[in-house]
Amino acid sequence: MLQTSADPQLHGLSPDVEAAYRDVRALLDPAAAEAWPALRRRLAALLQEGAQAKDFQKRLAFIEAGVRLTLEDQEDESLFVLVQMLSDRSYGYSATHALTAAAICLMIGPQAQIGEPELSALLRAALTMNIGMATLHDQLALQTHTASESQKAQIRRHPDAGVDVLRQLGVDDPLWLNLVAEHHEAPDGSGYPLGKRELSPVQQLLRMSDVFIARISPRISRRGLWPNVAVGNLYLEAQAQSSPLGAIFAKHLGMYPPGTYVRLKSEETAVVVRRGERVNTPVALAITDPDGMALSTPRKRDTQHPGYSVKSPISPEDVKIRLDKARLLKRI
Repeated sequence: MLQTSADPQLHGLSPDVEAAYRDVRALLDPAAAEAWPALRRRLAALLQEGAQAKDFQKRLAFIEAGVRLTLEDQEDESLFVLVQMLSDRSYGYSATHALTAAAICLMIGPQAQIGEPELSALLRAALTMNIGMATLHDQLALQTHTASESQKAQIRRHPDAGVDVLRQLGVDDPLWLNLVAEHHEAPDGSGYPLGKRELSPVQQLLRMSDVFIARISPRISRRGLWPNVAVGNLYLEAQAQSSPLGAIFAKHLGMYPPGTYVRLKSEETAVVVRRGERVNTPVALAITDPDGMALSTPRKRDTQHPGYSVKSPISPEDVKIRLDKARLLKRI
């Protein structure tokens, strides 16, 4: 049944997003394993079209509504699918990165006391922050060499270029535009294009989500950083700036988010499927036995149990088993 604007879920949302809910329910499979790849295809087309995109606001509203509806009651499932997509080269990187950032911002924003309309601007900025370099973003993930000088120049320009594209597409929300313009600023002053040091909580959360995803995502030219290291580094960076957001980020994502791989004390290889009661005790499914042989039926492992505690993270490049995400999620 279609929710109305009286429903708390729609409170504070723009009319175009409210209207998109009906289309999303009619056209988007509600299962996380189906919804996120479908949303990625739509977002990839929008980002690649850039300033030439037709019906930009309506199409983005559909994606925003899809993100909100899919994430509702499916946070672990959504993280699992998105993190798995980040290490799968059959998916274009730029749109997958943007969707994952949007999901993380939407999950953590309310925990950081970010409400509407700021949360909507944050979500839209996460989806569009790299619209000024979407093609290059995909290319950089696949090339074997470091960025050329011309590519580096385009990277430096892309926040301002993104704002220009969004303005051409009719965007006039000052917070949305500001978030895109300054999403690479850093609290230590090392960011660009302005070298700002004072970042609002909304800016901090967008930056942390962006940085976390970039660090854990494998590229052709390098491996991704282990997620527990990436989360830990962001926590320490926030602590150095006396920001509580690092602790909120770590507590809500965990050190081993769903979709990442771990080696258990039992010597089994497992994939994390749910966050646990503590940041370092996720629920996982063992996919190999201690000898590295694939299990025909994955086995649930609660890493709070001493015999199945996390021994170490595993890079996705070292896991040769291809997971059926939809089938696996039915087991949890």
